[in-house]
Amino acid sequence: MDDRLTDILDALPAKSPRSRLEPYREFIEELRRRGRTYRNIAGILAEKCQVQVSASGVHDFVRIRSRREQRSSRRSSKGTTKSMTASAVQRTETAAPAALVDDVSRKIAALKARKSMIEPTPDAFQFDPSEPLRLKKSEQEKADE
Repeated sequence: MDDRLTDILDALPAKSPRSRLEPYREFIEELRRRGRTYRNIAGILAEKCQVQVSASGVHDFVRIRSRREQRSSRRSSKGTTKSMTASAVQRTETAAPAALVDDVSRKIAALKARKSMIEPTPDAFQFDPSEPLRLKKSEQEKADE
């Protein structure tokens, strides 16, 4: 970069954080690690630090910061993990499908061989196009008549 542009960048003041929760970032992260809910954290900040914020505001703050950290960690470790994951995928692709297919086909065969728990019932309706639909009379009802 040009020296003149570098001087301009150095002369610019540091930008203040946009969130009023930024000074409490580590505190909030530690509370989350200790299992506190966003509502609890908002209450603690209001009571102890005199910072009024909603539970959803704390949630959004934590979510945005965690996304930034994930993106920056992915960028810094992309080169090393790519080669490692490619070799791991190649090893699993050759071994897993044969065992997986055998396991799945064994389960399918067991399901087909299993008898049904529900016995089919005889038809409850008798259809005659010239007559309205009626329930079939059971053997007892026929005997009672």
